[in-house]
Amino acid sequence: MDKKLVLLLTAVPLISILITWFTLRETNKPQPDIELPAADSTQRIADHFLNQATIISFNPQGIPKSQISGSRLLHYPGDEDAELIDPHITLHRDKGSPILITADKGWVNKDGTRVFFKGHTVVERKMSEFNSFSRLDTPELTIWPHKEFAETDKHVKITTDTTVATGIGMKAYLDKGRYYLLNNVKGHYDKQSQNTH
Repeated sequence: MDKKLVLLLTAVPLISILITWFTLRETNKPQPDIELPAADSTQRIADHFLNQATIISFNPQGIPKSQISGSRLLHYPGDEDAELIDPHITLHRDKGSPILITADKGWVNKDGTRVFFKGHTVVERKMSEFNSFSRLDTPELTIWPHKEFAETDKHVKITTDTTVATGIGMKAYLDKGRYYLLNNVKGHYDKQSQNTH
């Protein structure tokens, strides 16, 4: 047999064994721990969204009764409600100023029948020849625009032209302008505020 062929047949398995041994040796070396960035559990990705979103409810005559709006409406997987960015509601009136409701954050259910506001929430009606001024401030409020009903179990401050009332918890019938404070109710007459609105 040719010496070159014998040398080649011997060298190939030896080289193969050496490569395997070197690879295994490198693999078995302790690897330094790699520090992965922590997952941001607060960051969520919407599965659909709308810009300049508006949900309008009409009365039987086809006239707008309520309008729920936001600069964006975002829905997240697994959530029943959609998040409203820059939320506001307008409750239209046959006569007089509409009721305007704004908040820092908002969530609306899929058919627009319930809206939850969180953060600085304001319900306001400007003065007109048909109605007096009123303003309500609270950190949280749930509103059913179709029923014109709102409630909260948080602190509430109600300001009119002449009175300021505060309390904890409230039920409000917005169509009738009736506000019922439930606990720790305090109020006072403020004639200085008569002409400031």
